[in-house]
Amino acid sequence: MSRQGRDYFRRRGTYRQHTHRPLNCLLFLLPMLVAFHLGTLVWGTNLLAWRDVHRVLKYFGTTVTFLPALVVAILLLIQHWVRRDAWRFQPLVLAGMLGESGIGILPLIAISHLTGKIVMHAATATAPAWSLTTQQVLSGIGAGIYEEFIFRMLLIGIILVILVDALGLDKHIVATVAVLLSAALFSLYHFPAEQLAGHSPFPWKDFTFRALAGAYLGVVYIARGFGVCAGVHALFNVYVTMVN
Repeated sequence: MSRQGRDYFRRRGTYRQHTHRPLNCLLFLLPMLVAFHLGTLVWGTNLLAWRDVHRVLKYFGTTVTFLPALVVAILLLIQHWVRRDAWRFQPLVLAGMLGESGIGILPLIAISHLTGKIVMHAATATAPAWSLTTQQVLSGIGAGIYEEFIFRMLLIGIILVILVDALGLDKHIVATVAVLLSAALFSLYHFPAEQLAGHSPFPWKDFTFRALAGAYLGVVYIARGFGVCAGVHALFNVYVTMVN
């Protein structure tokens, strides 16, 4: 690396700013998105988060299988354009994001032990006892990206835009409420309708684990950006697959 490049990365707060940049988030998540969708061509998928995004797009007349991935990419590129960030490839930043994602799963592991809930299944239409397969690994990666896209990037992002940018409310208070709300909805999203309707006992232990995990991921999203947040979620799902 040149001296100019070294000086660039020495500036205080620079790396943190880079991890929030939409282009870096897209480049970091792009290999995971491609792997997940290539896997769907071979094994298919019953991942609810991907299916629900696809359902919304299908409602507007689009049926392309890869369109949810394109929507994620396009929204990040739009954010990049609005921010007027430089079109710069930063491999050291991407490597740092990967390292952060790996370290970031440790609190989730601790939460899973504290709540007695070791397994965090990807949100699917059913909950099959899959063996350790490439299909399950890719499903966990897809869940990490698309669930964070729905509950953090879209939900928290929309709340902040409306209440902070448009109405001028206090950013810290709104962000706290948004993180807690997204965590509760994230947890409820993983349960079938009959449990939510009270037709069977409600699994409070599972709800508590996922709500705490969702709150943690919300904090990661606010503090470290969408790329690291989705990376933490995806790698934790991979860890759970390996453990089981």
